[in-house]
Amino acid sequence: MVLVLDDHPIARQGLESIIKIHKPDVQILQAGTVKEGIDLTEKSQIDMAFVDIHLNNESGFDFLEWVQEKEIDMKTFVITSSSNENDFLRAKCLGIDAYLLKDAFIDDIVYGLKVVERGGKFYSADLIENVGNASEEEKKIDMLTRREVEVITLLRKGYSNAKIGEVLYVSEGTVKKHLSNIFGKLDLYNRAEAMLFAERNSEKLQLTLKAV
Repeated sequence: MVLVLDDHPIARQGLESIIKIHKPDVQILQAGTVKEGIDLTEKSQIDMAFVDIHLNNESGFDFLEWVQEKEIDMKTFVITSSSNENDFLRAKCLGIDAYLLKDAFIDDIVYGLKVVERGGKFYSADLIENVGNASEEEKKIDMLTRREVEVITLLRKGYSNAKIGEVLYVSEGTVKKHLSNIFGKLDLYNRAEAMLFAERNSEKLQLTLKAV
C-alpha cells in the first residue's frame, strides 16, 4: 500500500497516476496534512510514502521524523519543489530512500520507484551536482523558516516591528521573537546587520519564498 502526502489535491492525483503506471494494482491512499498521513499510517500497512516537504502551514519533515521515531518499516520517497541543500541533507539524515523535484520527468519518477523497490537510493541528479555549491550565507538562509524569511524581507524594506506585525497579522512581540531567532541563525547582532544581510541576499530570499 502506498501513501501520497501532499497539500495539493491535483499534485496528489497526478502522482497517483504516475505510480499506477508502474504499479497498476497497488492501493494508494492520499493525505493532505501530516495528521492525516499519520492517521492513515497507523490504520493501514503502508509500504511506501511519497512526501512533500513544504505543506500548507506545516512540514512534511514532521511526518518523516514521526516515521523514524516510531521505527516504521516503510520506504520514504520525498518529491518536492524544494531544491535547497539543507532540506536535502536533512531528508537524508532521516533515512529517506529517494528525493526528487516536482519538475522531474515521469520516467525519472518511475525509475526512482523501481530503484527504491530494489533496496537502492535515488536522488535527483540536479541536487547531487549542486550540493556544496551554496555560499555560507545562502546555507544560513536555508535554516530560516518561511515566516522568518518573510520578516527579514520586510525588515530589508525598512519596516518597523509594528509595521511588520501589521503586514503579517502577528503581534509586535511575535516579530521580536522572530528577529531574535533570525539574529541567532544568521550570526547577526542587530537590525542594521540584518538589513545589510538581506540586501546582499535579496535574490536568494525571494527564491526561497517562491519555493515554499
